[in-house]
Amino acid sequence: TQALTKRFLNVTGGCTVFSGNYSKGAAQTVLPYLLGSRWTESGADAATMNSSAMVILWGANVLDTRLGSEMPRRLLEAKRRGVPIVAIDPRRTATVAGAASWWIPCRPGTDAALMLAVLHVLLSERLVDLARVGSLAAGFDSLARSVLGQDGGTARTPGWAEAVCGVPAAETVRFARAWAAAHPAMLIPGFSIQRVRDGEETYRLTVALQLATGNFGVRGGSTGSLNNNLPTPRVGTMSAMRPAGQPTIPVLRWPDAILQGRNGGFPTDIRAAYVAGGNHLNQGSDVRKNTAAFDALDFAVCHELFLTPTARRCDVILPVASPLEKEDIGIPWLGNYLLYKPAALPPAGSARSDYDIFCELSGSMGAGGEFSGGRTAAQWIDTFLEASDVPDHEEFKRTGIWLAPDQERVGLEGFASDPTGRPLDTPSGKVEIESERYARVTGFPALPGWRDRETDPRWPLSLVTPKRADRTHSQLGDRSSPLGPADHALQMNPSDAARRGIAAGDEVRMFNSNGVVNVRVNVTDDIMPGVVSLYEGVWLQLDEHGEDRAGSANMLSDTGGTGPGHACVMHALPVEVERGARGSGAGVP
Repeated sequence: TQALTKRFLNVTGGCTVFSGNYSKGAAQTVLPYLLGSRWTESGADAATMNSSAMVILWGANVLDTRLGSEMPRRLLEAKRRGVPIVAIDPRRTATVAGAASWWIPCRPGTDAALMLAVLHVLLSERLVDLARVGSLAAGFDSLARSVLGQDGGTARTPGWAEAVCGVPAAETVRFARAWAAAHPAMLIPGFSIQRVRDGEETYRLTVALQLATGNFGVRGGSTGSLNNNLPTPRVGTMSAMRPAGQPTIPVLRWPDAILQGRNGGFPTDIRAAYVAGGNHLNQGSDVRKNTAAFDALDFAVCHELFLTPTARRCDVILPVASPLEKEDIGIPWLGNYLLYKPAALPPAGSARSDYDIFCELSGSMGAGGEFSGGRTAAQWIDTFLEASDVPDHEEFKRTGIWLAPDQERVGLEGFASDPTGRPLDTPSGKVEIESERYARVTGFPALPGWRDRETDPRWPLSLVTPKRADRTHSQLGDRSSPLGPADHALQMNPSDAARRGIAAGDEVRMFNSNGVVNVRVNVTDDIMPGVVSLYEGVWLQLDEHGEDRAGSANMLSDTGGTGPGHACVMHALPVEVERGARGSGAGVP
């Protein structure tokens, strides 16, 4: 839908588009500085886990969020083989309960501190092959001096980290030693750990840790990069027809761009929005600002199957076909295969496919031929297949799947085995742990590290907003619907609840400077003290006071961003929680 929308708008007059990425914006910003253009080859197929002697899930709730359709099965197979599985997470997730042999609760947003402390143990106990690391990476020696406090700064000891992240120093030491002893060890960093303030630092350090432990680019190990950073099989696509110099705004800042325009430093004054394939108002950070942005527009149109919060703010809603009513080619989140998706039935009622809607609209605006290229949707599918790696198109359509020959790819294995003969295209030809280019371009330090933050005593709790296993983002998020999440509740540790006079099942108000959410509370030991958790995706329901009555997590997020990536911050949100709903005697923040 993104490519089709951009193509339609570009051939009919142009538009402002987004840069960055809501899912992996911070990691996507920093990894090219470490790995060069081959950062897109730095993941690992799930099947390579069959060679792992340890699996470390750092903020990766694999049984709920999948990280590729094959990953849960491979993880459970590893568990059955007796492979140690370490889960670092502030919550006792389904993955912790169902797969992990070792749970290390860590305060959200402080993972970088724990990573530095692990490095301190590895370095101080001489568990790092410095010669090997030096052959693969530039600047690791500078990082080592910083971690050990030899540069005049604070030594990042396990004791220092305990005060920051809540992990006992002895636990950090035990974990670091176990990691160093396990070969190969696969580190799977979740997307969650880069959706925090300074989220770029976490992925600089996950790469450094895999280098330090000797697991970078080896079978059964990983580079410490995003696990889905691997090419998918070649297949044709439709061009977005993007013109040179097209105005671009960071995706996180779209409401600011609408509300501020050129006066706020943005490239255009936006008066209309076209939304296809997304519930932007609900799922973007700071839904109060998003609502104001939609209300400020002269015109908004969307393609939708349901009356989402975004659709309710649009002037025109075009009924669109569901994925089951459209023929398409499926490209996996992670995996070396393609899927063929036939239309199971024709679109119902007045619904049309996105492609057919855009074809008719562009035709009425005098650009139909330019948009469609003279092809129907089915003809485009055949064109895509002609440009693909799939050898037998009819067999592909009959079976619905084509598997490429190599199903166990190891990211950057060639470089790791021969760093001199197969260098990266970074300035040094190596992994750039210390990157002067990063410092020069972004203004952030050349070395990864930890930056202390000021805390506001008004918001003593740290909110995480994870995903549910039974839905994707805001799908089925309407709590007024029988299909909505009837069990939606805030998770809170018993000690935090008792301190506030809150009991299980109470209605509470959770708030910060961005807004107020009213929701029921679930008191549980499955979350560490000082942390609360609310599933994202529930549809916003504002009352007459501007408070959310449904439990929409993005009432409490903002558009401040992570750092140089200016990516979304969806975890470690500072909040406070009080007993009772508005009108029950509760205070007002």
